[in-house]
Amino acid sequence: MSKNKNNPKAILPKGFKDSDIEILNLRKRVTKIIENECQKYGFIELDTATIEFTESIGKFLPDVERPSGGVFSFQDDDEKWLSLRYDLTAPLARYVAQNYQNLVKPFKRYQSGLVWRNEKPGPGRYREFLQFDADIVGIDSALIDAELCIMVCDILTKLGLNTSQFEIKFSNREIWKNLFLTLKIEKDTETKILRAVDKKDRLGMGGVKELLQAGRKDTSGDYMDGVGLSDDVADKIISFMSDLNQSNAQIEEFNSYISNFSSYPIKFDPSVVRGLDYYTGMIFEAELLIDVTNDKEEKIVFGSIAGGGRYDKLISRFGKDDVPATGISIGVDRLIMALKQLDLLKAETKPLVVIANIDDQNMPEYISMAREIRREGIACEISFDSKNLGKQLKYCDRKGASIVLIAGEEEIKKGEISIKDLDKGKQVSKDITDRDKWKEAKAGQQTIKRSELLIALKKVLG
Repeated sequence: MSKNKNNPKAILPKGFKDSDIEILNLRKRVTKIIENECQKYGFIELDTATIEFTESIGKFLPDVERPSGGVFSFQDDDEKWLSLRYDLTAPLARYVAQNYQNLVKPFKRYQSGLVWRNEKPGPGRYREFLQFDADIVGIDSALIDAELCIMVCDILTKLGLNTSQFEIKFSNREIWKNLFLTLKIEKDTETKILRAVDKKDRLGMGGVKELLQAGRKDTSGDYMDGVGLSDDVADKIISFMSDLNQSNAQIEEFNSYISNFSSYPIKFDPSVVRGLDYYTGMIFEAELLIDVTNDKEEKIVFGSIAGGGRYDKLISRFGKDDVPATGISIGVDRLIMALKQLDLLKAETKPLVVIANIDDQNMPEYISMAREIRREGIACEISFDSKNLGKQLKYCDRKGASIVLIAGEEEIKKGEISIKDLDKGKQVSKDITDRDKWKEAKAGQQTIKRSELLIALKKVLG
């Protein structure tokens, strides 16, 4: 019978990926390390909703001014626009405004969660990814901005990176505000300029200048509209991006804190602007300085894995007075990709015991063994499928099982079990096809008393 031509194709949309057990385990490991460091600095956990009213994100949508621009949106039954969260900051602002009177301030929270961006995907850039945020609401001081940067350094070193492999660059939106006043830049144009400057790492100074003026064609052939500035104004902005001799009261206060951590790779860089325009003061970006291999086996500099800054006016959008707030976001999936390439991160798996099924008539005994093992907190499964031992052992090998137990009718009558430590018998799936060969293969194999099953398992598993 021919297949129905109307059947959907079993493929994912571009920019999305499935997460297998390895990536899930790695996410848990990395997130746990980050959480532990945040807790050391007094942060508590919060989980906000994945969907917000689009107006809650409002003018902070990236790139274009329409409900679905940059975010994934849909209309509710009452024709209200809803959006999947673009980041974790805007939902936090809504949460603080909604619960302001009940919060202990300063309010220090961390959150790990998926975010969605309706943007063009690329190598290592997905439309759905795991973000980790740490934010402080209620402190109007650049000292806390600096402490966030110190905390990020601590997180990255805990993950195994050394201080030559990453750096944190910081700048300040006030110095940009003063530049715009000097150049008489209109308010609507400021955001376009900042978004162009924010692409420096990807496009270089030349690409930024093109965006500041007429625009440029991307490598994919897509045309990116320019800001339309004159050559003179564009040159002044490009020059400003490289001028390290700038400061103000916030930068000085920030420096007074980080001066106590002279070995930490934190430096001033005025070209750091952060593309979203809700930032009001200090801004910072954490970059990996390592070379990694992309999907085309080409070596590239990895770039940004975290960023954030002060957003003192974001919460006031919900009818509150200006509330000081600052925070940082860490791209967990991008960070995992880099740590794996540096061989700093491997998935940890819990031990698994598999009970081979020699004969269904022995099933009550297999079930009894499995119950005992699981009660001790050890993962265990019974092989219910093929009675072919070779196939069962191949399954154990592919599943990454730690131990396989074999108890046929003869062993059960004697009160015995054959136990094999699969870590010591790596060739099990290649060399063993039947019970006779199993008995001949001695590496990591022993016969134990049924009554000593748990003792033997714990000894093998350490």
